[in-house]
Amino acid sequence: MTTTSKEYAEALFELAVPDEQTEEVSAGLETVISAIRQTPEYGKLLASAAIGKEARIAALDEAFSGKVPKALMGVLRMMVARGHISSLEAMAREYDELARQYHGEVVARVTSAVPLKEAEAVAIRQTLEKKLSRRVTLRCRIDPSLIGGVRVEADGKVIDGSIRNKLEQIKDVMNS
Repeated sequence: MTTTSKEYAEALFELAVPDEQTEEVSAGLETVISAIRQTPEYGKLLASAAIGKEARIAALDEAFSGKVPKALMGVLRMMVARGHISSLEAMAREYDELARQYHGEVVARVTSAVPLKEAEAVAIRQTLEKKLSRRVTLRCRIDPSLIGGVRVEADGKVIDGSIRNKLEQIKDVMNS
């Protein structure tokens, strides 16, 4: 994450909290990002230095004014005006993390060698919720190099139960 995206996320979060609009802003960010992904030309237009900043802001207003919270529109206008709209997705990730922390949620990144079955994911989530005493959202990804098992990162802690990690530990012991 860049410092720029983090600063925009923090500013947006500070605007959303007093009005209790953290969830509405999250939904608005999803709407804007989805629109830009569906129409890459629109994203290029918003980021283009060849087009005047007033025209780019007008295009942003035309597409989203009244459809997303005012606080979000203000930050988006600033990002377009300063040529930082390309940092939107990184900013949204930062904002999402701030909103989850605010609501007492933890995002757990679960990496496995093969896709987790629904029951396995539910069991991991429930176990983490008991350990952390907070609501947990899983972000799962696949990494075949783990060979088997899972690696979980949550709340600043790492639990590595992968076969690759166990093999590395055995190798370290044998080389000592």
